[in-house]
Formats: sequence, C-alpha cells, structure tokens
Amino acid sequence: MSGSSRVAAGIFSSRVVGLVREILIGSILGRSASADAFRAAMRVPNMIQNLLGEGAISASFVPVFAGLVEEDREEDSHRLAASILGHLAALVSLLVVLTIVFARPLVWLVTVGRWSGDRYEWAIELTRITAAGAGLLVIAALCLGILNSHRQYFLPYAAPMLWSGAQIVVLLGILVFDAQTGATEISDGARRALAAATVVGAFLQLAIQLPAVARVVGTFRPTLARDDLVTDVLRRFVPALSTRGVVQLSSFLDLALAAFLVTGAVATLGMVMPLYLISIGVFGFSVATAELTEISRSGLLDGAVGRRVRIGLRRVLLPTGLVAPILIVGSPIVVDGLYGWLSRLVPFATLDDGGITVTALTLSAFALGLPAAMQARVTQNALFALGDVKGPARVAAVRLLVTAIAGFVLMIQFDHLALPVVDLPADASAAVRSAADDSLDDWARSVGVDLDDGPWGTIAVDGFPHSPPWQALPSRVREDAGSPLAHLGPVGLGLASALASWVELRLLRQRLKKGVMASVESGIVINVLAGASVVAVVALVVRLFAPVPSPIPLLLLGPLALGAYIGTLTWLGMGPLSRSTLPRPAQWPLDDDVWAD
Repeated sequence: MSGSSRVAAGIFSSRVVGLVREILIGSILGRSASADAFRAAMRVPNMIQNLLGEGAISASFVPVFAGLVEEDREEDSHRLAASILGHLAALVSLLVVLTIVFARPLVWLVTVGRWSGDRYEWAIELTRITAAGAGLLVIAALCLGILNSHRQYFLPYAAPMLWSGAQIVVLLGILVFDAQTGATEISDGARRALAAATVVGAFLQLAIQLPAVARVVGTFRPTLARDDLVTDVLRRFVPALSTRGVVQLSSFLDLALAAFLVTGAVATLGMVMPLYLISIGVFGFSVATAELTEISRSGLLDGAVGRRVRIGLRRVLLPTGLVAPILIVGSPIVVDGLYGWLSRLVPFATLDDGGITVTALTLSAFALGLPAAMQARVTQNALFALGDVKGPARVAAVRLLVTAIAGFVLMIQFDHLALPVVDLPADASAAVRSAADDSLDDWARSVGVDLDDGPWGTIAVDGFPHSPPWQALPSRVREDAGSPLAHLGPVGLGLASALASWVELRLLRQRLKKGVMASVESGIVINVLAGASVVAVVALVVRLFAPVPSPIPLLLLGPLALGAYIGTLTWLGMGPLSRSTLPRPAQWPLDDDVWAD
C-alpha cells in the first residue's frame, strides 16, 4: 500500500466518523443560534491547532526530522523530537491560558462585535471549555509528523475518529434524553457537554498515538534544549507560521463576514465545510502529505521534483472529476440525504426546507473551487519541500484579500435574497397561500423591511441588487432567530471562496514553475472533464426523477455516478480495465512511473 493510500485510508476513516458527527450536529442544532455559538466557539481553539499543528509542523519540523531518519541519525532525531515537544508544549500552554482568560474579547473580535444576547454569551462560555482540547491536538499533530517521517501514516490520520466519537456519544445522548423530555430546544447542559466532549476526544486522539511514537523515538519527554537542528526547525517555523497564520485569518474572515449575515449563516457554513473539506482531506491532503515526505526524505533535484508533482496532480484530478460534479449539481441530494432526513425526526431541530436549500446552494458555490483547492494542496506542499515557505505565504495573503473583498460584496448582495423556510405543497389551496403571504407581510412590517419578487424564484428583501453594496440587512432581521425566511448570504461567501481558490492555484503554479516544470498533460484533463460531465448528467437525472424522501436519492446517486465515471474513463482508455485487459494506446498520457507509484 503506497504512502498516499495509507494517508487516504486514515483520513477517510476519520472523515467518515467526522461526517457522522456533522450530520448529528447539523440535524440537531440546525441553523439555530445555539449552532452559531458552538461553531464560533470551535474557531478560536481550532486556530491554535491549525496555526501550530499540522501546517506549521509539516513545513518546518517534518523536512528536518525526515532527513535525519533517512540518514539513520537516530540519536539526533530523538533529541530533536524531544526538544520540539518541549518548545511546542510551552507555547501551546500559554496560548490556551490566554484564550480562556480573554475569551470574551476574542469572540467579540472574531464576530466583529456584531453578536449580542444569548448567542454571544454562549459562544464565550463554550470557547473557554473547548480551548483546553486545542493544546492536546497540537501535540497530537507533532506525533503525526513524527510517525509520517517513519512512513507510519494510517494511525495518526485515523486517530481523529476518537475526537469525533466522543462528540457522537454526547449527541446521541441529546437525541435520547432531550427528545424524550419533549424539549423544543437543546438544553444548557447539553451545550456544555458537547463542548466538553471535544476536550475528551482530543485527549483520546493524543493518547492512542503515544505508544507508536515511543517505539520510534524512545522516551518522548519534553526538553527545552537548543542545538543547530532545533534552531533550523525554529527558523523554518516562523515563516511557516506566517503562512498558516494567513490561512487561519482566512478562516476567521469567514466567521467575521458571516457575522454580518442573519442568524444561521455561521451554522450553514459549519454544515457545508465538512462536505467540502472531506474531498480535499481524503485526496488532496493525502497525496500532498505523501509527496512532501518523499521529496523531503530523498532530496530530489528540480527535474525529479517536477515528476513527483505531476504524479501528485494526476492523482488528485481523477477523484476531483467524480466528486466536484456531485457536489455542484447534486448538492440538494447530498444535503437532504445527510442532514434533512434526521432533522425531520428530531422535535427540536431547526433545519427547515428553506435552510436545506440554502445549505445545498452554498455547497455548490464552494464546490466550484474544489478542483483548484485540490491541486493547490499538492503545489503548496511541493514548494514547502523545496524550502520555499515565503512564496506560499504571499499567495495565501492574496487569497485572503480576494476572499475579503469578493466575499463581503457578494454575501451582502445575496443576503438580500431569501427563500421561505417551509415550502408550500404544489396542491396548496389559494387560501393557504394567501395566509402564508399575509404572514410574511406581517413579519416584514414588524422588522421594517420591504419584500418583493427576486430572481430565480426568490424573495428580495429591501431590493436586489441592493444599494449601497456594503449595507447589511437591519439588525432586527439579522438577529431574528424565528424569521420565516432563509437568506442566501452564505452562497456569496461560497462563490468568493471558489474565486479565491482559482487565484491561489494560478499564483502557486507560477511560483513553482520558476524552478520546476510540473504541468498535467492535456489529454488527462480532457478525459477527466468528459467523465465529470457524465457524472453531472447522472446527478441531474437523479434530482429530476428520484424525488423520493431522503436518503434514498443519495444512496442511488453514489453508485450510479461512480459507475458512470469509471465507465467513461475506461472507454477513453483511462479506467482500471485498461491496465490489465486493454492494450495501452500509443497516445496514452500517463508514463510508467505512475503505475509504479
């Protein structure tokens, strides 16, 4: 089993369990104020984890440590691991304490002071609980880097199953106990228990890796000793930290921008991102991680690095051709099949028909940038392996700027478009429709907005396109958790993210090509596009002719799309059959090293 396959297997295992967690969170919390608070409370601790964890460690620690392992410098590698553990633990402990103490200003900062009331107070309290788990996850990320350098991939990437599993246990408890009491909203104790489960899960994720780490580095005790190797890692760590810092600013930017939107926007992003990131994690990140390790261990020359990058790009393009059209065209099936069916069974769920539609449209918007995001992970890690950490940092800053400008303008405009939270059946009487219209008019007068017909069958709130373009909806609309409308603001953020992903890929490719020629053959791209087009048609047909209650359409879409994609690629000479039973055409675009890998 290749390195990227083991990474993919581990990530896939953890992502599947994580998806179960997200299904339960999305179905139980929905697009409520409680969901917004919980999602916001996870952002500050996640910043610590992502800022100091996998990203910075991959760019600074792994290249040095993997080189020592390859050279059989066992004593030096053990000493380096212990010293980095000591430095990292000291820094993380300080940041966790600061997060707990300054939770209130931090939450105010990441929501740009736009939140108030219970949602704001709960976000503060839950942030203080979840912060403790962030430090444990950073140490777990160091363990991951150590094990990866020894080509042990599956365990560290599968370990997050325990983090998700702890939350799943609590969520199932909420379903059983809160539903039995006839509650109309999740209880205060349930909110706290869900936050505490993130800390318990982080401890379990770290604990399961420690025995494996001890076997490869001996006694894993932290020290603050400094030598040339530690200095080299710290020297790399600072620019890598700036790169990850820009990426994390992008994550906070999403939350800050969403704070200008109506209640439920943050929760919508929380439901969409796991579906969007699972593809990047399973395919893009797994390939990028394996290639980073191989390049770092072997010290390849530029020509050979280009070869490895081309192989990596091919590997991510093939699954992208299947996943992207499913998420773009089949997003209503995916969202309803994962979140909708369970929300209908939970008495206190807040995920209504309008919310499902908005979530699906947001997923489609983000998925437009999926091909670029997948390739960008491979290209960025290739630059890291070549020692270029400043270039990706500058590119990440440009991505942040594009997201900020395009995201703000688009989300404000799209937030002035809305759908009713409950769709009326086609055979509803004129009296029922008139009563629904009267109810909307009464709500509009109560919050001081005008309603009109918008494009694509939507409802325009205070006009669309709205002017001035930076004017958000009135605060009474934004804070109204009982609004009869589901606003499309998150869709604008998704479109901006897709645009930023393509800009980022373009700049990263230009940076890499200065020293490494690494482009994918046009034949592969054309064949993948052909397969993706067939998958899109399949998704559209399932949407049109399988309007049965979920999750049946989703269960149909998966195998049908996979069969159509493999069949199309096989017919074009790229499928698995072509490797064994079909002769390879002379124009076959893949060279022999792909099969070897």
